[in-house]
Amino acid sequence: MTTPPRLPTTADHPEVTPQGVGFLLGVAHRARRRAWEVSLVDLNLTAPQAALLRLITAQPGLGIRQLARTLGTDPMNALRVATSLVDLGLCESRRDLEDARRRPFFPTDKGSHLASEIARRADCVERELIDTLGPESYARLLSNLQALVDLDRAKPTKGTGSEIP
Repeated sequence: MTTPPRLPTTADHPEVTPQGVGFLLGVAHRARRRAWEVSLVDLNLTAPQAALLRLITAQPGLGIRQLARTLGTDPMNALRVATSLVDLGLCESRRDLEDARRRPFFPTDKGSHLASEIARRADCVERELIDTLGPESYARLLSNLQALVDLDRAKPTKGTGSEIP
């Protein structure tokens, strides 16, 4: 009976072990998104749908490019999510009387009510995070994340496939 050869692990190659801000942000993002989506399950919404509905409700009349830019995503993805919200009767796009090419989005009454419930739940999730981290650490984390977003938005990204409009 021979012992199978030991497979190499990341401990054998620390230079390839995932680490750093980008890696940890990805892990944290996926964990927070899973937790957030659990709180949305009874509403039959995904996290992107909830975010876009809240934005459309908070800033009615934005076009798809403005919505995408605000959410830090591409216009095609924002349009796909917006279309799903329209199909659910939560928002509508209207013709812009000043620019026929634009189709700004507006919440329906049903969408506005649902956005209020989403906001309430988001506040509960954030409160849980504040209670876990402490108010000062939470505020510092928010500030540092905003600085990172601002830094990345200031950098040109043309040709990478991840352009922020």
